[in-house]
Amino acid sequence: MKKIKFYFLIITFILINKFAISSTISGKITDSNSENMSFATVYVKNSTYGVAADLNGNYFLELKSGTYTLIYSFMGFQPVEKLVTIKPNEHIVVNVTLANTDVEIPVVEVVSNKVNKAKRILKKTRKNRKPYWKSVENYQCKSYIKTSIENESENEIVDSTKEANDFETFLKKVNLNLIEYVAETHFKKPNRFKEKIIAYHNYTKKRPRGVERSVSVDYGESDIAPQQHYTEDPYVFYKNSTSGDFNFYTNLINLPSLCEQPIVSPIASNSALYYKYEFDYSFIQDNKKINRIIVKPINKVDALFYGNIFIEDETWALVSVDLSINEKALILHQNFNIIQNYENIRDSIYLPSRTDITYTIKDGKNKILGNTKIIKKEYIVNQNIDAVKFNNEIITYEVDAFDKDSNYWATNRPVTLRKKEQKFIKKSDSLQLYYISDEYLDKQDSIFNRITWWAPLAGIGHKNHYRGNEFYVSGLLEQVVPFGVGGYRHRLPVYFNKQFKNGMLLETKVSPDYGFKNKDLKGQTGFGLTYFPKKFVRTYIDVGDYYDMVNNYASIEQTFSRSNYVRNITFGIKQRMEVFNGLFAELSFVFSNQLPIDNLELSKWSEYVFQNLNEPIEFDQYIKSEVKLEIKYRFGQKYIIKKNRKIILGTDYPELIFVYRKGIPGLFGSEVNFDYFEIGAKDEVKLARLGESRWQIKTGIFLNKTDLRLLEHKYFRGSDSYFFSDPIASMQLLGPTLNTNNEFLQANYIHHFNGTILNKVPLFKYLKLSLAGGVGTLNIPEQNFYHAEAFAGIEKVFRIKKQLFRFGAYAVTADNTISAANIRVKFGISFFNSYTNKWSY
Repeated sequence: MKKIKFYFLIITFILINKFAISSTISGKITDSNSENMSFATVYVKNSTYGVAADLNGNYFLELKSGTYTLIYSFMGFQPVEKLVTIKPNEHIVVNVTLANTDVEIPVVEVVSNKVNKAKRILKKTRKNRKPYWKSVENYQCKSYIKTSIENESENEIVDSTKEANDFETFLKKVNLNLIEYVAETHFKKPNRFKEKIIAYHNYTKKRPRGVERSVSVDYGESDIAPQQHYTEDPYVFYKNSTSGDFNFYTNLINLPSLCEQPIVSPIASNSALYYKYEFDYSFIQDNKKINRIIVKPINKVDALFYGNIFIEDETWALVSVDLSINEKALILHQNFNIIQNYENIRDSIYLPSRTDITYTIKDGKNKILGNTKIIKKEYIVNQNIDAVKFNNEIITYEVDAFDKDSNYWATNRPVTLRKKEQKFIKKSDSLQLYYISDEYLDKQDSIFNRITWWAPLAGIGHKNHYRGNEFYVSGLLEQVVPFGVGGYRHRLPVYFNKQFKNGMLLETKVSPDYGFKNKDLKGQTGFGLTYFPKKFVRTYIDVGDYYDMVNNYASIEQTFSRSNYVRNITFGIKQRMEVFNGLFAELSFVFSNQLPIDNLELSKWSEYVFQNLNEPIEFDQYIKSEVKLEIKYRFGQKYIIKKNRKIILGTDYPELIFVYRKGIPGLFGSEVNFDYFEIGAKDEVKLARLGESRWQIKTGIFLNKTDLRLLEHKYFRGSDSYFFSDPIASMQLLGPTLNTNNEFLQANYIHHFNGTILNKVPLFKYLKLSLAGGVGTLNIPEQNFYHAEAFAGIEKVFRIKKQLFRFGAYAVTADNTISAANIRVKFGISFFNSYTNKWSY
């Protein structure tokens, strides 16, 4: 057995050396002051093949064995030529210093009127751009993608025998994350991608984590669609074909994770309005004349490129780009460069064959260096494609995609890894068995179970991976309720979850709640079982005697006031499922004994803080049995199935909502009798470089009000004094609270200009500010209530670590049939989801 293992290792070593290691050249590019030349380029002379250096001036170039002339260049510096000869499987180091001068590189052709020459070439290129892209209806190809991110520090991967067996040491010292996958990529116009992942390996650092818990605050509009928290590292730019498609043959390149606005292609039909061009030189490559054109943006803070494009003479096809994005337009990255080569597949069809992306992100005092390499080959263009390939599941995984061994990667990896990457993968592969071993899982359990100094604040838990159990007691941050009903209250939430090997999840929660002023013990218990994870089928039961909010989406001021609470002795059951992709339904039944809280002794401070909102609602105790059916449909919902888990990516189409509530008289002594219907729709629309709009409209009506109580009315979110709430789901100047038992119509709209206007203003464009505006209306005809409002504001995107925020200051004005028109300045904040590439509003 030992001999077999030995021979297997020998074969693996031979394969790795044969297929994974080709000839490579690396080095550092500096200026005459020994400063790093970030994003300087290295090209093989008379070709479009090259790479860009990273932030530290380091470059890594793969070549076949032979003799080459390499050109090292950077705008404003004298290019340097180096003649190198490299043998098979050899790696050589070439460091270069560039001098600041205007000396031109020797070329095949140089012309005196470079601007006019460039204009003539671009005019012909723009004319041919549309026919070229129109000729591509669909294609499929084999793709290889490698993405790596690392800290700029030069720490080496631990490699000693002692450290190699120490998992903790490895985690502390490694500073590299690497993901690579092989896929069969399908494309169909206008912009539909489908990827079948053949092999996938995520060589990222694994950190101890616990089972997901359903810890939440019951605030906001209800949403029966599962609230997934599937996080991807936002520092990893390229996640799949849809997230990083640089198609320069289209007018606009829409990548919201990079820039707020779509980026204008240098060969777009209207590119002359955004760019200046200058002919640089021409050369012969594969018996074809290639023109190198310098691209300069007119507006240096707009979402535009700068750098070089390569145009093939006579065909006027774009065959390569070496471009960077205006640094002022980037929202997360410090700088971003892309080199992309095109291949003439056949006739007049040019498609990407090689893409090399280099970028930098500032992370506190450190800087993250990112690099993505994409190789596409074996194109099949304009063939009959089975329509089923382009359903809403945009990525599929082969059964053994996650199980490919080192031999597979050694023979199928078309790029050469850097020495650091080779060490990292070697170490990661050696730890794969360790990651699933009892030793490692026991260590994870012990880390989770460890009691630290912050445990009293955050909580204490116990985890057992053998049984899939997790027990958790919340810390003081969740236990202490200083603004509770009747004064200070103390809760003790306890959670117990069990994750089954087949993907099923059992969740339980017990939360006793004690008020010291009134000496009243309340509490709530719930347990749920998710037993068909791919369909989100979940049954949840809860019972309790607690103080419940009348309006779960009240203004902040009213949320904690006594007028928003009643005592609720309740039993409920909910059944949720996804009927088919995008159609979610939840049927619930609730039995409630509703009691007023006017017998409670309230704290003096609450009268001072909440004033007229502090009076509890007066009503007679009653019993309610209610059935509720809620349906949500997302047209064309995109998703991924990954390791038996469905990951929802959202939709590009409107979302429909239907709600039906029925108060059932007589059932378990129920005293209510009503029927309520509500329908609504919402959507998000991108308007090219004019920004993006969001809207929502909904209407509701009580068809039966035989015995309808105040607590069962339709409640709207009240408005806060200075906080700008979600403008799609609420009004800004409606007053602290509003409810109705009549028919209503509500509509909301907001538009974010994303710098379209202010980027053109000389002073403001450097501040990276943007304008936003919107309107809203709420009409209740039977109450003769009509409300209309409008707002406009200035927004700015900023970030804390990996999270992007959009802060805004808005002037709001409103008028309605109850109060006079007024105006107020309010402040709000929204959040960016790096996986769906969408803002919260």
